[in-house]
Amino acid sequence: MKENNHLEYAVVDIETTGGTPITSKITEIAIIITDGSTVKDSYESLINPEIPIPYNITRLTGIDNSMVAEAPRFFEIAKDILSYLEGRIFVAHNVNFDFGHIKREFKELGYNFEADKLCTVRMSRKVFPGLPSYSLGKLCKSLGVALTSHHRAMADTAATTEIFHLIKEQDKQAEIIQDFSMKIGIDKLPGKPGVYYFKNQEGRIIYIGKSINIKKRVKSHLNNYQTKKGLAIIENIDSVDYEITGNETLALLYENLAIKTHLPKHNRRQTKTKFPFGIVVNREGEYHSLEIVNVTKERKTVIDFSSRREAMEFIKKTIDNYELCQKINGLENQNRVGSCFRYQLHDCHGACIGEESADDYNLRIEKFEQKYGSPNESGIFVAKGRKASEKGFVLLENGTLTGFGFVSAKASLTIDSLKLMSEVFQPDKDYQQVIKTMFRNGNFEKVY
Repeated sequence: MKENNHLEYAVVDIETTGGTPITSKITEIAIIITDGSTVKDSYESLINPEIPIPYNITRLTGIDNSMVAEAPRFFEIAKDILSYLEGRIFVAHNVNFDFGHIKREFKELGYNFEADKLCTVRMSRKVFPGLPSYSLGKLCKSLGVALTSHHRAMADTAATTEIFHLIKEQDKQAEIIQDFSMKIGIDKLPGKPGVYYFKNQEGRIIYIGKSINIKKRVKSHLNNYQTKKGLAIIENIDSVDYEITGNETLALLYENLAIKTHLPKHNRRQTKTKFPFGIVVNREGEYHSLEIVNVTKERKTVIDFSSRREAMEFIKKTIDNYELCQKINGLENQNRVGSCFRYQLHDCHGACIGEESADDYNLRIEKFEQKYGSPNESGIFVAKGRKASEKGFVLLENGTLTGFGFVSAKASLTIDSLKLMSEVFQPDKDYQQVIKTMFRNGNFEKVY
């Protein structure tokens, strides 16, 4: 077990029923305890995942349903596993895959498992550059490390341990271990609005995001083991940069600008448009209705969304907030005779059966449109900047964004001077959606 006076590492490998913690379970675990040069202890066990093992996984690992039928379930050996992991540095090949699954299993038991982590993939790229591949099998072949029964937990853990020992042997001053300890300066990040940039080892930006609290949002990324994208981002983060923007509107604008400038790998969907679905007011019938449409340059929408589901949820809330009719808005069968269900609950004024006039009903639709539609205003709008000595600004012409950026709090504000100070960008639907958000949030004041 652990020696109190010496730093120890728990080298871990697991086999699972699938790819991500949210949909798969652990079928086997192996742990080797080492001080970096000598193996001190080990542990291994099959685990009954309590769900079927897919055939393709059995072909890969050799573990089938019959092998785990009598094996302990995770909760039955969780205390034993924890005794090997707790207080030690967690080491694995593609560490966040193994760590994410184990963290998820403990979370289901009500325990928040945390540990410092080291990834032998990332460290090997640094210590042994230029190899054909850093997958475990090919890396072992390149380094002359024996690997029998690949994709069985103890065999992979033993090979990973030997690779880790080779890394430690090259890393006499522990500089690489320190650099790759999965600590990327989170504590130094500000809890303020802004844009953050995840970079890989080569310094290339792989993901850009925004938040009203940068530190909190980055922390949530580093705990996102539930999706393939989340795992891919975590596995390749080497550093985090950020820009404070002072408010959410400018964070959204600078996020848009940065994504379309750098085209990060994991923002690919956002390089086209972040809001492909929109809501329009359909005025073809006597009673106007809300309709979800695909966003195009030619079609003017009231408000846009990143998914059809988000748009539908917004329509449901709007129906509640403005006392509209579900039947007229397509949430109930329009061919069915009689009133909508909300009318029976006294939440609909009876437009569906002609009890409420179209004028009265459509007036509430207009109020919705006035609140969420992009105003056709022109002028200079200012808000809090990145620091007390400056302001953030937005320029609009007939409701269209023509400029944004930062200016000294003491500067005289004119449209011509601010245009010269504005960021260079290509206006599109994404920027216009931010302007709608700006008016809803009310964090900008019109000064001219």
